[in-house]
Amino acid sequence: MKRTLLILTLLLSGISFSQDAIILSQENANEKGITPLWPKCDRSRQTPTQCFDQKLRNHIIQNFEYPEIAMNEGLSGTVTVEFIINKKGKVEVLEVTGAHRYLQREAIRIIRAIPKMKPGKWGEKPIAVAYTVPITFRKPQ
Repeated sequence: MKRTLLILTLLLSGISFSQDAIILSQENANEKGITPLWPKCDRSRQTPTQCFDQKLRNHIIQNFEYPEIAMNEGLSGTVTVEFIINKKGKVEVLEVTGAHRYLQREAIRIIRAIPKMKPGKWGEKPIAVAYTVPITFRKPQ
């Protein structure tokens, strides 16, 4: 009986972790032509990947605010944010590393402000795509 339960548990866990949990890295997604579609990139002359990269860069620049407390304490450094654009086109922050926590909070705020977009698709199926973005904080002179 115990052996049967063990086999049944292993079979069910294998089914539950099947293809629904696939997350492609940015490099793999770019190679396969699977990129989330940033709003208005469908009307761009650029490729979806180029448009996504440009819009992300512009988003970070436009939403960047040096935290006042970090400025007062003379904090600077690079924060690396790992996030995914999930199967629904929404941002999910996975991990944040580097620099001080005040700078990390600002980097998270910037990334979470990314607008909802059309998710990347593998065939007709939406798929999550992972990104890693470094954001450098240099204290203004």
